[in-house]
Amino acid sequence: MIALLGATGYTGKLVAAELARRNVPHRLGGRNREKLAAVPSDGERFVLDVGESARLDVFLDGVDVLISTVGPFQRLGMPVVEAAVRNGVGYVDSTGEQEFITEVYERFADADVPLVPGCGFDFIPGDLSAAVAMDDLGGPTTEVAVHTAAMTIPSRGTALTTVEMADMLAVDVRARRVPFPDRVRTAVEVPFGDVPLARHAQGAHVVTTLVIPPVLASVVRRLPPLLSRLGPLIERLPEGPPEAVRRRARFHILAEAIGAAGRRAVYCEGRDVYGLTARFLVEAAQRVAGKGAMAPAEALDPEPFLQAVTGDDDRGAFTWRRV
Repeated sequence: MIALLGATGYTGKLVAAELARRNVPHRLGGRNREKLAAVPSDGERFVLDVGESARLDVFLDGVDVLISTVGPFQRLGMPVVEAAVRNGVGYVDSTGEQEFITEVYERFADADVPLVPGCGFDFIPGDLSAAVAMDDLGGPTTEVAVHTAAMTIPSRGTALTTVEMADMLAVDVRARRVPFPDRVRTAVEVPFGDVPLARHAQGAHVVTTLVIPPVLASVVRRLPPLLSRLGPLIERLPEGPPEAVRRRARFHILAEAIGAAGRRAVYCEGRDVYGLTARFLVEAAQRVAGKGAMAPAEALDPEPFLQAVTGDDDRGAFTWRRV
């Protein structure tokens, strides 16, 4: 049995649809009874709030793994992790918030169940591809890098989370020329994916970048003050991008491992990061193993996982290859 918390949100509804499509026994949880009843699913339904610890315990009774899409995670996520640990239930989530991930790693290193934050699009492709590249290198890794080019319209929840993470963008922006398979692209170093990756990078220097037009590189460092004032406006935005727009939005991810033995790289590409997040989360919930708080590549066998989520359908497109 898989439990999904946050089933009425933009990402949560996609995950609920994925669980139903796979005929996985599941239980849905959300705060709003009417919205929860409207989610297309044959799963059980629980009305609850993350602050209701006793209700969370009832929700998790008989559950094997919990998927959480409740954010912002730094504000709302920790009681959910605590409930999973308290009830002996495995845990995966969709967070992209590294401060939250760091706290989970620090607090629950010795948990008796697998706890794997960051199993959505933000980390799964890059973290697992980097692990494959490091394994292919076959020797000490001095630098591991994940470069992401993604043209997407964020959901309202993702936009609100970005506002709460605005301080992370106040960095000394450094540009790189990255050799993607199709062409060299300009990317800026932004610490969005380095916390999970650093756990299994074998002490290598970790770099994560975002590809943006060169003319915008100098704007990145000016974003935090602007973002911090956008919260009220974002609250009035639509829940997420329209389905047709979401399905057209493409991405490219290049993971590199560099060491004395040379360079190895893995390239991922596809479309619909929200549809793929649902696919990744359900696959992770079915495959997660081990004990304690872990990065995706520590809890999921990277190459078989990437093979399992490869495909092109109405839930998004994903392919990967060595380059």
